[in-house]
Amino acid sequence: MPDGTGLKRFSRLYPDRFFDVGIAEEHAVTSAAGMAAGGLKPVVAVYSSFLQRGFDQILHDVCIQNLPVVLSVDRAGLVGSDGETHQGIFDLSFLSAIPNMSVFAPKNLWELMDGLEFALSYGGPFAVRYPRGEAYQGLKSFRAPIEYGKGEMLYEEKDIALLAVGSMVSTGEHVRQKLKAEGWSCTLANGRFVKPFDRELVDRLAKDHWLLVTMEENVLQGGYGLAVTNYIHEHYPSIKVMNIALPDAYVEHGNVSLLRKSLGIDSDSVIWRLKKEYLDMERQNAEWRNYNDKSGEVGKS
Repeated sequence: MPDGTGLKRFSRLYPDRFFDVGIAEEHAVTSAAGMAAGGLKPVVAVYSSFLQRGFDQILHDVCIQNLPVVLSVDRAGLVGSDGETHQGIFDLSFLSAIPNMSVFAPKNLWELMDGLEFALSYGGPFAVRYPRGEAYQGLKSFRAPIEYGKGEMLYEEKDIALLAVGSMVSTGEHVRQKLKAEGWSCTLANGRFVKPFDRELVDRLAKDHWLLVTMEENVLQGGYGLAVTNYIHEHYPSIKVMNIALPDAYVEHGNVSLLRKSLGIDSDSVIWRLKKEYLDMERQNAEWRNYNDKSGEVGKS
């Protein structure tokens, strides 16, 4: 699929380095494994939804041998009118389940370019995951050098921390702007690496925040948010975690903006859930204070 993956021009410029396998994704992955075993650095450009067909080959042919194959995972996340079979909403989960696989989700155009260069120099299985359409060009001034397994702090404050990956970083930016306009304090961090996720960054966020919000355009099951949640529950049980992710369901075709809203991952939906979480916490604290006051009165009597 040279047109869909943006490789049409590359195929003309470098015909000896371009191999079109049609829709045989299993063959593409195994061929790349063979090339990597022979000393080359192959890049497999494939839609997220079609990469599912090559899961067995990724596991057995690439990752067991720890071969330097780069998966360029195109059209990850919601893709809109192509239909429920094309929604790329499972790749973070199934790729993260495979040992030796590293998964990187860039926030914008420049991080995508830097991530591809890093992937080619890494020396092991590496997936770079990005959404359909034009690359996001916001947050251009934030371009910290890529370090393996390390995220990036964008805006650091306190109370609420947004920890987003990939396309959801721009959503997190919008959430933060709206919260700031209402007087809330809010941190925004770019996770970058889904696997391995940056534990030191999570430790840093755990110091001055009562609520950590993970954000990903992927199903919740097996994804980034649950991995971070498990770590928080083990090491910082007093911190609340809220996961912004897609439900355990197939998503029908439709306008991407409308789908994001209906599925609760747009900025307004995130803010609504944040405020609800805050009100619930305030109510619980009030009930606890009332209980303690009554207990004290009983004790005095």
